[in-house]
Amino acid sequence: MPKNISKELENAILTLTQKEKDRHLLRLIAKNQLLREQMQFTLLEDESDLGWRREELSDLMSQMFETPYSYTGILLKDIRMVSAKITWHRRVTKDKYGEADLALTLLEKALSNHQNQIAKSHRKAESLRVYLVRKGIAVIKYINALHEDFRIDFIKRMDKVLWQLHTFETKYSAALLNLPKAMD
Repeated sequence: MPKNISKELENAILTLTQKEKDRHLLRLIAKNQLLREQMQFTLLEDESDLGWRREELSDLMSQMFETPYSYTGILLKDIRMVSAKITWHRRVTKDKYGEADLALTLLEKALSNHQNQIAKSHRKAESLRVYLVRKGIAVIKYINALHEDFRIDFIKRMDKVLWQLHTFETKYSAALLNLPKAMD
């Protein structure tokens, strides 16, 4: 049991009837969105649903980042929103491979389709450049956390992203934050 409840309370909870425990459990689950979605995924979905969830996020990125943005701040906000959705996906499904793949796809789409926004010279563009470099560092960590057989799937794509981050306007932020130039 969790350490933040006293031994007396733990014993009292364990003496409750099954019906009372179920009622309290359902109330707790209803209040916690992450727990609700985790239970939904583990109890009602299977591996095909995992692919569907990944594809849904990939489609969202394709729709959002196909057309150019007129404001850098909105692009940055949308990138952060999609990044949060990717993190949520991993927290719900425990899909580390999917998190690495989707986060790398996010970087690829942002770098290939929005160079004009990244190259601008104002505060929001600098925030965007720093965010992209930090995201690159995070994606490297996601990839390195995977089994070595899975890392091979990402090396070429990640090396291209790292090259872009060291070549485009993000190169100053990449040097400042010690972004590697290639996967090891």
